[in-house]
Amino acid sequence: MSFFGKLMGGLKKNAEQGRKKVLKDERRLRSSRFNGRRVFSILFWLVLVGVIFFAFQSWARTGFLNEKVNGYQAKAAAQIAGLNKVGFSNSPAGETYANQFIDTYINVSNDKEEQKERAKTLQHFLAEGLKVGELENLTAFQGKRVLKSASLYDVEDVNEEAASYVYAIEYELFKVVEKKEQVDVKKINNEGKEEVVKEDNVTKSDESLGVKGQMIVVRLGTDGNSFNVIEQPYFQALPSETRIAAVQDQTDQSKKNVKMEDQMKQFATQFFTSYTTNSIEEMSYLMENPESLKDLYEYKGLEDFVVYDGKKEGQYIVKTLVLLQEANTGLQTKHPFTLVVNKENNKFYIQELKHTLGG
Repeated sequence: MSFFGKLMGGLKKNAEQGRKKVLKDERRLRSSRFNGRRVFSILFWLVLVGVIFFAFQSWARTGFLNEKVNGYQAKAAAQIAGLNKVGFSNSPAGETYANQFIDTYINVSNDKEEQKERAKTLQHFLAEGLKVGELENLTAFQGKRVLKSASLYDVEDVNEEAASYVYAIEYELFKVVEKKEQVDVKKINNEGKEEVVKEDNVTKSDESLGVKGQMIVVRLGTDGNSFNVIEQPYFQALPSETRIAAVQDQTDQSKKNVKMEDQMKQFATQFFTSYTTNSIEEMSYLMENPESLKDLYEYKGLEDFVVYDGKKEGQYIVKTLVLLQEANTGLQTKHPFTLVVNKENNKFYIQELKHTLGG
């Protein structure tokens, strides 16, 4: 082969090798670019998902905290409102104010000047826009009204700023009675001589019309600092008397133990004597939960004494009225008792003491 041929062959070989190298480098570059994009994409989506996740967590936590805070605020507001409401409707200051108003309102003198002073005092109790003349008219009143007693019966809430105070009151009404009588009066006659003549003398006196009882309702309002009567007070009839059956011994009569009555009465007498003379510490030897009326009462006897069999053998139920006399006065009262008595080691012991016949 000629020199020229060898030269051309060498050039072709080098060119081929260069082309392969370029193709190889291009593949490496493309692969590197592809790997970079993939890593970037993965990182981008990871960051995006993380941001979304933490944003959701923050939103959920914020919503939870807001809900909690709102709940606490609502609860606190309700408690404050409740305290304000209870505080007003049961306020000693409100009750005192209502008492003072009732005392002024119910007491009416038969003296016109005193009535005027009363009207001025009443006006100070009334809310703005409410006048004494809108409460009453004393033009035709001839007499007087005297409050005998007033006791708080109930407090009815109207709203957070107002409440109605209901009082049971008793008052006495009087009417003015004029009495005419002739009296002897010394006068000088036309002749200058003294003589006795008859003249009419009119005297006035108060005649009681009796004591009345009824309810009065006074509606008070408050601004948080002071009170006022915000509406005309009104009267109601007293509640009707109720008749409720007294507590009775409802124990099954078939469980009576007549044979044990004498023995149990002897024990009860000893027990109640100790009950009124021994200390609580000393009574612990006779009963499960010790009590004592030492220095308060003296034991005087038993009435309506009944013995029943208990729930287990050696147990007895005693129901009785105990006559106790107040120390140093001689006043006797009857106290109901139910005793659960156990017999242990041939001795009686009070397992339970109740101050009722019904238990």
